[in-house]
Amino acid sequence: MNRRLRNRTRQKQINILHTTTRKRHSRKQLTQAATWGGIVLLMIVAVGVGLHFGINFVLDRVLYSNPLYSLNNINIDPPNHFSQRMIRQAAGLELGENLWTLNLPQITHDLEKLPYVSSAKIERHFPDEIIIHIHERVPVAKIFGMNIDHGTREMFYLDRDCIVLKPRENEELPLLPVVTVGLPNPELEPGTRLEQRGLACALEILKAMDHTPTLHTSIDIRSIDLSQPLSITMMTTHDMAITFRLDNIDEQMRRLRQIVEYTENPLRTIRTVDLTPDQYVPVNFYE
Repeated sequence: MNRRLRNRTRQKQINILHTTTRKRHSRKQLTQAATWGGIVLLMIVAVGVGLHFGINFVLDRVLYSNPLYSLNNINIDPPNHFSQRMIRQAAGLELGENLWTLNLPQITHDLEKLPYVSSAKIERHFPDEIIIHIHERVPVAKIFGMNIDHGTREMFYLDRDCIVLKPRENEELPLLPVVTVGLPNPELEPGTRLEQRGLACALEILKAMDHTPTLHTSIDIRSIDLSQPLSITMMTTHDMAITFRLDNIDEQMRRLRQIVEYTENPLRTIRTVDLTPDQYVPVNFYE
């Protein structure tokens, strides 16, 4: 019995020693692995930092500080519509700037703040030139209102998007329809958009007329009356009054075109056309 007990005790002692040694060996391996992992990570970080600063140094010397890419020419397309001084001030451009450092999205955003600029596109042409393509806002109607900067009643333009435009200095005023009533003494500021449903519909009607050959050649709008909330009355240069609804503009253009084509007889001059009914368009003629 004593011999068996001794054998069991020895076996337990051997197992305990073996387990303890194995745990110590595993901890040592984990410590070594963590150490090497940290060394490798530090090497990767060091290489990355070195590459970052090295690439930046090369780019700065080759591109960003290279006098070869200094801005010397600013070309504006279309020419003669905007002064280079105005464009440079609006875009914050200075001759001598490096082409690679120009923030083109920011320059585009700043240019599009100009009242007469609908959209802009900037192109870099290396080594020393940029081209600025400008899509200009085109006036389609006139409107009178208070200039909030000077407190005076003045004439302004409107483009297709209801953006207020101020006439340029020494500009020959174009023949455009005038909004006569419906916007009593509005305060106007160039570059702002007028939010008025009747006005937006009136400009849409003018656009539809321009794109309809028969109407474009036979009808010339002189004034626009927005005094009625549900209709628009336009007077032509031949004293013909046309009343429109604020909806179904395409259908109204079709009916108006049919009426104009049907009454091309010079002995019968149209006096009024009412396009507001759903059916049967009332038309009156001068005697």
